[in-house]
Amino acid sequence: MKALLFGVLFALAGCASDPFAEYAPLDGAIQSPHPASSSRGVPQASREGDILPGYDVARSFFPLALSGALVDYDRDAGRGFHTVLMADFNSVTADPEQPLEAQLAAADRSRLQLLRATPSDTWGRLQHAALLDASDIAVVPMPRGPDGGAAFARSLRQHSGRPVWALLPVSARTGNGETLPDPAEVQVMAFTALMAGATGLIWHGEDNYAARNAGMLGIAPAPQSDYGVQTGTGLPALKATPGDVAASRRLWTAVMQLNRRIAKLVPALLQPDAADPYTLAIGGRRSSEAPPRLRSLLKPAENGGLLLIVLNEAAQAEEFRVGFSRALRAVSRVDDAEAVAVDPERGLFRDSIPARGLRLYRITLSR
Repeated sequence: MKALLFGVLFALAGCASDPFAEYAPLDGAIQSPHPASSSRGVPQASREGDILPGYDVARSFFPLALSGALVDYDRDAGRGFHTVLMADFNSVTADPEQPLEAQLAAADRSRLQLLRATPSDTWGRLQHAALLDASDIAVVPMPRGPDGGAAFARSLRQHSGRPVWALLPVSARTGNGETLPDPAEVQVMAFTALMAGATGLIWHGEDNYAARNAGMLGIAPAPQSDYGVQTGTGLPALKATPGDVAASRRLWTAVMQLNRRIAKLVPALLQPDAADPYTLAIGGRRSSEAPPRLRSLLKPAENGGLLLIVLNEAAQAEEFRVGFSRALRAVSRVDDAEAVAVDPERGLFRDSIPARGLRLYRITLSR
């Protein structure tokens, strides 16, 4: 009897010491907008406006666009969008009030794709130098706020089979008390859109005299407190406070960094989701805490590996565990050299993620 009791106590102690055990399954966290089993593939566009059923390394186009961009006549039309190019945007949605010829010249010299909205701003037709007919592309706004991602996903599902480009707000009517989103918020918006299935991002929009005349503060590398251009109505244009100017510049830098990060992920994002089953579980929680808000997306990567994206939408850090049905050969973070706790035989690894943070992993499974 004593030996049996010691055996039970030892077994219980062993279970308690398992660092992978105290995690609860997280329902609804795993996203798969473009499952590998679907015959539709990942709807995406080429630069010529053709709708492609799958990724084509030579033709697929993933816009990272800045909307409301103005031709900078101070640098002549040939260099008109140079600041946009510096921030790793690959396209612009230009102001329909500026001459199309000047926009085409500026886009061609800057090696940018020009997306031009119709004057009615219906997004029914977009144009670039080749007069791209993009009527089959849906542009869906991302609302700000904690429920914005869910609202965006619902809107996206209404456009099944069509490429969807997300319109992300990086502007605000500061005269009405609004504020620009902070860098963490725009990261959450961008990756929420990608995890919902968006195959392009349009950042709305550039800070310039036209935006200020409309009462908006946008983003720019060197925003001015006052551009000195009055509105046609005679009303004064919006002036930015020193805090507004700093926020605009800071957000420009954040969007530039996101563009660079996302551009590296495009070949994976435009592939169907990986078919390998996995689970996501949350750990170290108390019942009084707010519910976790993690999302994950699994994509094929080069050399037969996998890319796992984990996003934390909540304002508190989280601990989580990922489990695969096959053993793990290798797991590493993409962005840093921090070690990840791995139980390779059981196909498990665990990590933590900061509030409104992002984790990217390269994963290789055993065959």
